[in-house]
Amino acid sequence: MSTSAKAAILILVLTAGCTDLKPMEARIEGLQEQVDKLQADLAKSTSTAAAANKATAASAAAASSDAKQALSIAESNTAAMDKLNAKIDQMFRKRPAE
Repeated sequence: MSTSAKAAILILVLTAGCTDLKPMEARIEGLQEQVDKLQADLAKSTSTAAAANKATAASAAAASSDAKQALSIAESNTAAMDKLNAKIDQMFRKRPAE
């Protein structure tokens, strides 16, 4: 609990004088439970976000690897097609022997 929260509670207690403090104590306990729950929710959200970031990074790495492999295959196919086209062009340039 922060110092300012403790000071606020102390002021409330001092100004309450002889009044019954049970309702205020119950409200304070309720507020503390809410704070505890919010802290737990925040920790869970942080953990979930970290896991999502890790999964996203892994997916991106896999996609990059797949893209590099596809590029390599495309370059290999282009080279093979260029060789085949060169052979076809050479065949049409040759004149049959007369």
